[in-house]
Amino acid sequence: MSDSENLEQALNEHDLTTEAALANANEDDDEDEDAEPITAQKVLEILETAWTNEMCAPELLQHQTDMLELMLSQVAHMEEQMKDLDKNDFRFVVHQMELERIRYIMASYLRCRLQKIEAFTQHIINQDETRDAADKRLSSEEAKYAQDFATHVDEYFTKVATRYMPNQQRGEADQRIVAPNLMSHVFLKANVAVSGVIVGVDDEEVDLTPGSQHIIPYQLVADLVQKNQAQLI
Repeated sequence: MSDSENLEQALNEHDLTTEAALANANEDDDEDEDAEPITAQKVLEILETAWTNEMCAPELLQHQTDMLELMLSQVAHMEEQMKDLDKNDFRFVVHQMELERIRYIMASYLRCRLQKIEAFTQHIINQDETRDAADKRLSSEEAKYAQDFATHVDEYFTKVATRYMPNQQRGEADQRIVAPNLMSHVFLKANVAVSGVIVGVDDEEVDLTPGSQHIIPYQLVADLVQKNQAQLI
């Protein structure tokens, strides 16, 4: 978005090096050690894409906690710089609006993830237990919240219902597990060319071209979203 240019101007081109970003981020892609610096604007673009994908995807996607922490530090730096500006200065108004937009994106992103965690708690926990550390969808804070939430829900069901129905207690917890509908259709925009993407139950295939848009069941393109080869819109 063009508005994100305001952030980079306000930060006076304060870049975050890739080395610093990777020291705080658990990215599983193999990146060159001499990769170009990642700017504050790039971090914001990553968060905007993660936010849109999270809002549109039926399942919980991999967390972007490290990008959030990097952006929070830049927001704090931006607020520090704004102290020297006159509140009647147009630049102050523009930068304040940009700050509010960034805060909204981060808050909406986290709120969406919490809603999914509460809706599919045990399913998400079970799935994450089978993944390697680098591939886990939950951050450490989210994992603790999910475990606590699941415990409280189980205690509530036991207190108000299942203890009065002994014949239903065996296997009852598994019956309460709710999973997202991965075959729900999503709007998809291809970031790169991808050939031979299966788009139907009859194994129909299409070739995605950069910028092309499609309506496809999420499960058929989930890996493309995870690899950033496509994004949801």
